[in-house]
Amino acid sequence: MKSPSGDGIVTARPYNHMKRRQSRANRERPGDHQLSEIDHPEGDAAPASAPEGGKARFLSGLRGRLLISTAAFVLIAVSLAYPVLAGSYRNNWLEERGQAAQIAALAVEAAPDGRVGDELSRQLLERAQVVSVAVQEQDFRGEILPPAIDISGDLVVIDLRTENFVDGIAGAFSHMFAPRGRFLRILLSPSLTRDEVMEVIVQEQGLKDGLIAFSRTLLLLSLLIAAMVGALVYFAIYRLVIQPMRRLTLGIVRFANAPEGAEFEPMPRGADEMRRANVALQAMQKTVSAAFRQRKRLAELGEAVAKINHDLRNSLSAAQIVSEGLAESEDPRVRRAAPRLERAIQRAVNLAEATLSHARQDPSAPNLCTVNLIPAIDEAAVEGLAGAGEIEWKLDATGPVNAVADVDHVHRIVANLVRNAARAIRDQKDRSCPGKISARVFLDGDSAVVEIADNGPGVPAMVVGRLFQPFAGSASRGGAGLGLAIARELARGMKGELVMSSNGSEGAAFTLRVPAA
Repeated sequence: MKSPSGDGIVTARPYNHMKRRQSRANRERPGDHQLSEIDHPEGDAAPASAPEGGKARFLSGLRGRLLISTAAFVLIAVSLAYPVLAGSYRNNWLEERGQAAQIAALAVEAAPDGRVGDELSRQLLERAQVVSVAVQEQDFRGEILPPAIDISGDLVVIDLRTENFVDGIAGAFSHMFAPRGRFLRILLSPSLTRDEVMEVIVQEQGLKDGLIAFSRTLLLLSLLIAAMVGALVYFAIYRLVIQPMRRLTLGIVRFANAPEGAEFEPMPRGADEMRRANVALQAMQKTVSAAFRQRKRLAELGEAVAKINHDLRNSLSAAQIVSEGLAESEDPRVRRAAPRLERAIQRAVNLAEATLSHARQDPSAPNLCTVNLIPAIDEAAVEGLAGAGEIEWKLDATGPVNAVADVDHVHRIVANLVRNAARAIRDQKDRSCPGKISARVFLDGDSAVVEIADNGPGVPAMVVGRLFQPFAGSASRGGAGLGLAIARELARGMKGELVMSSNGSEGAAFTLRVPAA
């Protein structure tokens, strides 16, 4: 190429697209701590498993982690988009140099005889921020604006006519890490002139400086966007999740400290999931509180029963001595009733001792042996019907029915069922037919079955669901609600079961199953 003649040398000014900015890293303020999402306020006792140190650091909570995660996701997204943005910036920069070179070429064509002086040529090159402009045709190449500086470095050819999107991305990174002093020879098809090909030479350092400044600006904007989006997510999570979760957590802590009296506050606002969780916790709190209150009542009752049984055992021992003397009476009726009285007193003594033993340790295992259920049931019915008035009793059995059971437990279960049936019949108002209680004993496979039915009013529907729950299943006025609960526990202790088999306005029926002998 020819060097321009004339006075002085025109120096191409490197193009700086944007000002350089210095970004400052966001630093965490010293001493800035936040309550963790499940932290407890002062005055509330924390559970035993609470982490040491009390309050957690800001970044250890859910909000802090979401803030960091959101910022990281934004930066990752920008990092993935950066090659595309850098390639686009590089292509636009090259196209701008080409447009500026075409405008400079038009200025030269408009001059007289198509030539301009050295000073005007230098000004056109400086305004276009290029080193030289030339045109090419099939067999002709001519310089419109010759270079004003010495082109001594490497010359990299860039043909904008054939480059694609991927070439632009790869070219952007090659320009950023290129050594200093290189020049770019840009080939393009001009749209403002009638030339076939235009050749524009520029200094690569201007594109390199522009890409670096663009990268710094993009990094600064990315950090700003990440901080803003993270802050929005931070406060949104705090309001939608952390506040309701903290309310639930405080309710759980209060409940743990006072399970019998604490209640979960209703949650008027918040996500549907939080409201459903709060409703579920309220239901759980009511159930557990009721269980604690029942357990406390059972403990108090057990203590009282143990004290009463201690004195009752002494009284029964005296009655047992008297009953032994009645067996020697001359009256035949007394002599016949004395053995039954002795068995009843002995059973009461055993029950008192078992109750005291139960208060001190785990319940003793039942004394299982082969038992003929028919006489045991008949004797228990006599005790259950004592003082019930005119109620008909009927025992239906084809022959001996032997079972592996505790005779005292069977006696207590049947006596309780008969006593409950007799009480229901006796307390029924406007009764027109006589009361009847019947028992049916039979074998069913590997089980011995006892069905006890009555023609009373039946069990109220509101009691059926909790019939076997302690202190909750009493259907009679003044009842403690322990009889059926104890009866089922005794049946299960013998590896059997006690259920209500039928219920209605014509009476109720209960079925006891124990292993057959």
